[in-house]
Amino acid sequence: MQHPEKLPSAIERFQKEILRVFSVLDSVLSKREWLVGDKCTVADLSFIPWNVIAVTLFLKDHSGFNSLESDFPALNKWHNALMARPAVQKVYATKAEVSKA
Repeated sequence: MQHPEKLPSAIERFQKEILRVFSVLDSVLSKREWLVGDKCTVADLSFIPWNVIAVTLFLKDHSGFNSLESDFPALNKWHNALMARPAVQKVYATKAEVSKA
């Protein structure tokens, strides 16, 4: 998943793009509960792995990012609601079991 050579300009570009996308999502989610309509859809669910990877891998050392909770509160609330869904919890529990093997 990572390039063998660290390219600071590329890293910075993608970190800024992630923050831009997070900002757009936070703005939309500050006005509505879900991305499309009034219920959770695949549009919402598809962001779960992207959010996790963005925060844990790409933004962990970025000086312009503190946390989802403080920087993007509506996005954080939405992400937590997604992660609390029983089906999502089951998927992540299965993933953890498979990773142990």
